[in-house]
Amino acid sequence: FFRKYCYISHPIKGRILFHLYPFQEDVLTDFRNERFTIINKSRQLGISTLTAGYSLWTMLFSKDKTVLCIATKTETAKNMVTKVKFGYDNLPSWMKIKSLENNKLSIRLSNGSQMKAVSAAGDSARSEAVSLLLIDEAAFIDNIEEVFVSAQQTLATGGGCIAMSTPYGTGNWFHRTWVKA
Repeated sequence: FFRKYCYISHPIKGRILFHLYPFQEDVLTDFRNERFTIINKSRQLGISTLTAGYSLWTMLFSKDKTVLCIATKTETAKNMVTKVKFGYDNLPSWMKIKSLENNKLSIRLSNGSQMKAVSAAGDSARSEAVSLLLIDEAAFIDNIEEVFVSAQQTLATGGGCIAMSTPYGTGNWFHRTWVKA
């Protein structure tokens, strides 16, 4: 899917197919095999783009999946939806599933799958039934403990979580969780 159909926006080259580096293939394997994944990342590794591609793949090839992206600000979460939409918009027409909703903060497909972007309010995920929870820049979310406790209830039926961030000090939820993992 990634090598043949998933286009990304490269800052210099523009629209290109997503050719995975070996470490990205390893991360993708973790996404598929592990229910909870935490990634302590540096910038410009393509992990957020990989996560967006995985979200798109999940939405296309599974019915009734809800992907929720929580980030420090709505604008940051919106960036993940933008990456998913770029990949979706550049799919071959025969692979596209009709979109019923397509705006800056969400995309909903006719197969029942959808992605939403929200800011990290304490109850961000409370009213959702989430198949895949993305927590972007988790180390920078002030109330992440409250957000994650709230989100765990939405994952109780078997959903997965990908928490990722660049590091931001020690002792915070992201640091403690990453060390425990």
